[in-house]
Amino acid sequence: MVPHPTRLVPALILTTLLASCATMSLEECKVANWHEVGQRDGLDGKPLSLLNTRTADCAEANIRVDSAAYIGGRDSGLRTFCRVENAAPFGLKGGVYEGVCPPRIDGEFRRRFQAGHDVHAARAELDRIGNRIQSQEQRLRTLNRDEDRRLRDANKDEDRRRIRRDIDDERRRVRDELRDLDRHLHRARDNLREAEWTLERVQNSR
Repeated sequence: MVPHPTRLVPALILTTLLASCATMSLEECKVANWHEVGQRDGLDGKPLSLLNTRTADCAEANIRVDSAAYIGGRDSGLRTFCRVENAAPFGLKGGVYEGVCPPRIDGEFRRRFQAGHDVHAARAELDRIGNRIQSQEQRLRTLNRDEDRRLRDANKDEDRRRIRRDIDDERRRVRDELRDLDRHLHRARDNLREAEWTLERVQNSR
């Protein structure tokens, strides 16, 4: 089984540290080194269409983008990004591959990226189910406390019967959901094991 990665390859660490947003502020446009901006976008696997967004952002401030410098920087960044050893870690951290690598590497990059991304998605689903289980278990504890409080405050037997009936109905719904969640939890664990096994096999392939 592949452990959760604690370290990415240096290029992807650099990508995280230098990651730039899709839009640029007036001040960013004023001081931009367009080769460096392009390089950051290349390291982050961004498509060339992002240049249009940056051009539009800076045009609002009457600042011209040096497209040639940007493209040269992006090409440099992509040469680092488009390495097969980067693909699985990029998928594991939930990145989005936008088909930016050259055809000679694209197929293998996609295969490794998808294996990593499947593990990322399986872990996220397992976390989602676990959080929902905790929420519903807390709901049961709250229902029990509410029932005790409301019964103490009730003055009539009829009111007490209604309170017990309402709380029992809600408890039943919560327990039914917990049973469903438990089944989903086992399935999600199986899916994660399968995804991790596939990732290990892909990473060990040549």
